[in-house]
Amino acid sequence: MQEFINMVDKKSIDLLIDNGTVVTIDKERRVIRNGAVAIKKNKIIEVGKARLLKAKYSAKRVYDAKNKLIMPGLINSHLHFYHHMHRGLSPETLNGLGWSDFVHRRVATVVDPQDEIWGGLGTLLETLKTGVTTFLEAGSYNLAETIEGVAKIGMRGLMGRRSFDHVSQGHDMLVDSTRKCLAANEAFMKDYQDGVGLVRPCIVLVGMGRCSDTLYRKSKEMADDYGTVLHMHQANMLENVQEAMALHGERPVEHLYNIGALGSNVVMVHMIHVNQKEIGMLAKTKANVVHCPNTAMKLSYGMAAFGRFTEMAQAGVNVAIGTDASDCSNFNDMVRLIYLAAVTPKDYRYDPAAGSAEKALEMATINGAIALNMEKEIGSLEAGKKADIAIFDMHRPDWVPLYNELQNFVYSAQGNSCESVIIDGNFVMEKGKVLTIDEDEVVDRVQFQAKKMLKKTKIPIYSEWKWS
Repeated sequence: MQEFINMVDKKSIDLLIDNGTVVTIDKERRVIRNGAVAIKKNKIIEVGKARLLKAKYSAKRVYDAKNKLIMPGLINSHLHFYHHMHRGLSPETLNGLGWSDFVHRRVATVVDPQDEIWGGLGTLLETLKTGVTTFLEAGSYNLAETIEGVAKIGMRGLMGRRSFDHVSQGHDMLVDSTRKCLAANEAFMKDYQDGVGLVRPCIVLVGMGRCSDTLYRKSKEMADDYGTVLHMHQANMLENVQEAMALHGERPVEHLYNIGALGSNVVMVHMIHVNQKEIGMLAKTKANVVHCPNTAMKLSYGMAAFGRFTEMAQAGVNVAIGTDASDCSNFNDMVRLIYLAAVTPKDYRYDPAAGSAEKALEMATINGAIALNMEKEIGSLEAGKKADIAIFDMHRPDWVPLYNELQNFVYSAQGNSCESVIIDGNFVMEKGKVLTIDEDEVVDRVQFQAKKMLKKTKIPIYSEWKWS
């Protein structure tokens, strides 16, 4: 009888994730061992000690998280869909400018809707399986087909049209008029203003030296009008700075600041070649930076010599991280990226305190949410936020011995230790199995498209070794 009375007193919820280590990334940055997360529909109801939540709630389902790490869903703040079909095609001896010319001249011009759909699903599948729940995509060409195709994976995200209107340093492939860029972007915003599933439209510019001042200003205005973000690449290569100085007499960020194209809804990717004055402009305008250390190293951007990400964070600039494209990083494993975000500043600043597990985890969660203007919805495990959660198995060789869950996650864990992913209150991956799409079908279709890509491009294998 008493048991029945106790059950009546409990509040009904849909899911209780029970008895794990909860990394909240809330304002107090609580890490709760023997913790639990209570979920009803698509919202987090409460986070706390498991014994307290079990006494308070009656759950339709209890997920046993013993020996598990319960994290906010990771946020991949910069990735590409169409580039996935380029993976492994370009010579690895090219720097940023040479690589960009190669892939856009030889490959991007022949990408079709099926390449973008299956390449997009391949990218998202790879990053999902490492705990990512939300993404910011860097521009597609076949917008309607792509947003309809990738949304079925069930991830939260923003995507837009790859737009630029200026020939820069010989990069004349796929350039459009200013009018066409603006018209196409606005049409996409109007046609898909309600999104498809959890994927919504945003404004994307290639950036660097490939956009006119008019395109920058009008795109910023459009992002403001539609309440979305303006996503662009900037200051990744020394050549970008040299070109900006030649054209405007100003460095790239300085010029965008002076034409009024910065703001809290602007997301600027790479940002290797930024000086202290420009960091002040970023902080003043609350513009966001996305760091891609994997690409910076592979394409020789000069991160160790010129990168100022530690100084940006110290100045109050919001810095997130993203895996970038499958053909220049070349991976979408977010756990692997978090490791790089934590360790690289320790080396290039010759200071072991320049990076940390905690800072890197913030970059992959709450900082990403701020960059996407979603910090009120996602990025931490708190009551009232969306139930976007990644659960990692700590009962594995790469996780033991276990003294400090955060250090093990960042410095020793592998991305495939992600066991389950919940997005908007629903299991998208459970016990390693993706539930929304057929993983084998995606892998097979990506490889099918790859064979077609080779026939179209006739690109050989670039290697010093002998192949037969």
